[in-house]
This record gives sequence, C-alpha cells and structure tokens, in this order.
Amino acid sequence: MLEKVVLTQLRNHLSSNNLLEICQSAYRKDHSTETAVLSVLDGLLVSADERLVSLVALLDLSAAFDTLDHTILLQRLEMTYGVRGTVLDWFASYLSERFQSVIVDGVVSASRPLVYGVPQGSVLGPVLFTLYSQPLSDVISDHDCDYHKYADDTELSKGASPDQFDSVQSCIQTCIGDVLIWMNSNKLKLNTDKTEVMPVGSASRVALVESECANIGGNSVPFKMSVKYLGVHLDQTLSMRQHIDSVCRASFLELRRAATIRPYLSQSATARLVAAMIISRLDYCNSVFAGLPADQVARLQRIQNNAARLVMKKRKRDHVTPLLKELHWLPVKFRCQYKIATLAYRHFEGSLPPYLSSSLCTYEPSRSLRSSKEKLLKIPKRNLKSFGERSFSFMAPSVWNSLPADLRNLPTLSQFKSNLKTFLFTKAFPQI
Repeated sequence: MLEKVVLTQLRNHLSSNNLLEICQSAYRKDHSTETAVLSVLDGLLVSADERLVSLVALLDLSAAFDTLDHTILLQRLEMTYGVRGTVLDWFASYLSERFQSVIVDGVVSASRPLVYGVPQGSVLGPVLFTLYSQPLSDVISDHDCDYHKYADDTELSKGASPDQFDSVQSCIQTCIGDVLIWMNSNKLKLNTDKTEVMPVGSASRVALVESECANIGGNSVPFKMSVKYLGVHLDQTLSMRQHIDSVCRASFLELRRAATIRPYLSQSATARLVAAMIISRLDYCNSVFAGLPADQVARLQRIQNNAARLVMKKRKRDHVTPLLKELHWLPVKFRCQYKIATLAYRHFEGSLPPYLSSSLCTYEPSRSLRSSKEKLLKIPKRNLKSFGERSFSFMAPSVWNSLPADLRNLPTLSQFKSNLKTFLFTKAFPQI
C-alpha cells in the first residue's frame, strides 16, 4: 500500500514536470502494448508506402531488472528527476538492506546482500527501471533512428531507398554499438544472441537488399524473415500472415479443448470461457488487422464463428449470423473498426499517447463551414493500398470520419463506446 502511494506521487511529479519519456509505453496510464505496436507498425507502413526499405532491430536485455546499480539509480533520481532530500533518502532506504538466499534440496545458503536490481514483484520496481534506462533514448536519438521502448524491449528502425540500404545498416550497427557502450557503463547487458534484425518493405524492394546479416557487438546476426514484437508477429512485407497463423493455431487449440468439456458446462459458463480463452486472442492488438485483405480477416472470422457455434451447441453447417446476433458479438471486421474509432476519440479527448496523437491531424477548414464543428480528421495522401492505407495515420481518420456527427460529438468515452457498439452492431446486422 505504501509503495502504491509513493508511485502515485512519483508519477504526478514526473507528469507535472514533463519528465516522462515519450516513446516509453510500459507502466503508464493510457499506454499499452497495442499503442506501442501501432506506433511501430504505422512508421514501417508509411516508409514502405514511400517505397523505402526499413531495417528493424529488436534489442533484448539479459536479466535487466536484476542488474540495476543502486548508486547510479539514486544519482539519476536526484540529478535527472529532481528527487532530493527526504524523498531520496526514502528511496535509498527502500533499495538497501535487502538479502537473498537459495534453497536446494532443503538446504538454505547463507544470506547475501542485494546491491543490484529492484525488488522482485514490487510496485515501484518496473517504474524505477524505466527511469534508470531513460538516458538510452538520447543515445539512440543521436543517430537519428526511430525507436520505441516497452520496459526492457527496445525497437530501432531506420528507412532508406534500397540503393542506400548499406548506409542505413551502418547507422543501425553504429547505434547499437553505442547502446552497448552505454549499457556496459550502466551495468546492463545486451543479449546479442537474442537480438533480431529484419529488413521491411515491399517484396520487390526487399529483394533488392544485398546484405544478409548485420554486425551486432562483433557477432554476425542473420536477417530474419519475421520477428515477434510484444506478442505480434511482423514479417518482412508486413502482411500479418504469420501473426494470423499464430492466432488461428492457438485459438483452434483452445476451441478443441473447450469442446471436450462443453457437455458439462452451461451456456453462460461456456460463453465466459470462450471470451477469456479465444475472443481475447482475436481482440489483442486487433487494430493491426484494419485494412487487411478480406481473405485474411475471413480466417479470423471463422474462429469467431466456430466459437459461437460451440457456445450455442450448433452444428458446423448451421448459419452463424443469428448466433452472433444472439450473443451480441461484433464480427471481427467491426471489432477492428471499434478499436480504431475508440483510439481516434481519445485523440480529441487528449488521452491518446503523444506518439500516436501526433500522427493524426484535426481538420480545420480555412473558412467557417458547417463541418467546422464536426470533429473531423484530415485523411493523408497515401500511395499504396497494401501499405499506406493500412497505417494508423490513414485508417483512424477514415474510420472516424465515416461515423455520424452526433456520435463523434458525445461528451464522454464511456458514452461513445456504448453508442459506437450499437452503431456498428446495426451496420453488421442491418435486420436487427
């Protein structure tokens, strides 16, 4: 309870003094893995739309939370974040005089003091790590690389035309080299064996890249065909096929498991089980599915259809539309629109993370028009439907502007969500 009180006061201090890192999404209000993934994907899609090839690097830290130097952390709290006096003494007391021992076959080792790391499972530990590692952003920014951080996961990227890809690769390698130097001086360790590198762009542009590996910390790291970032699989052409494959495999496995115990469950219990184990997989970061070809979305829709038949005890060939209506489940396509529209509403509300909000531009006509008070977004010009028109900066204005004006002007997010679901449900099932 005391840690939660301190955390609230610390966050208020950081927020009021504008000390929070913009591109760090972990352990922050209104931020999530989905907003982080959307930001990264939006940048890569826009680069590919401009016919550039981006080099993406995912950095992996070894036991990051266990190697923080207490002296460096306290100095950083004082010098960078203005934590001084009694408050700094409290943090010193919080970190000091902690001990650990190991039990093997019932034999307990002697206790040893913990002079590194933050307490395991603590409330303050994760936030202290993000403050400890914040200067790393300055190291990356010096190389003019795009980046995003989520706790100890760091993503770097930089784009260029295929004939200039060697300079991009050199820049990323130099940047990671400086990151290694900074980490060594701050008692952190980059796991080069688990660091992944992948070129991203259209298939024709990626084929022009001659390099097959990158030099990371003196090790040759071969380029990957796909990488996993915060639970989302990204491939070289950003087709999302591998991610959909993964979602389908996991979902159908859970469906088969649920089917074995369905005779012993009530309908309401089955619905809750399916929502927790299957629908949650379809909804996780589902904003990345917006703008995908219909055949890809149809694969996800089949999962939801089978889940509805399982809940309602219907046969495989029974028509699924009445079942979805009775369960009040929005189809996958409309669930994606619901997520995108909600994020767009948060842009006007001021609760959308700045790195996403900056990619949206409010429409302001040059002269007084009826549309001036309708809360519209500018739809940017994009070249390719398979890339630029799938980006968040394009999809959010497109979905938002298609909503009725009275819906866009609702005063609270909760009212907007409720009315938005009703609106989309009516679109999905016109006969309701």
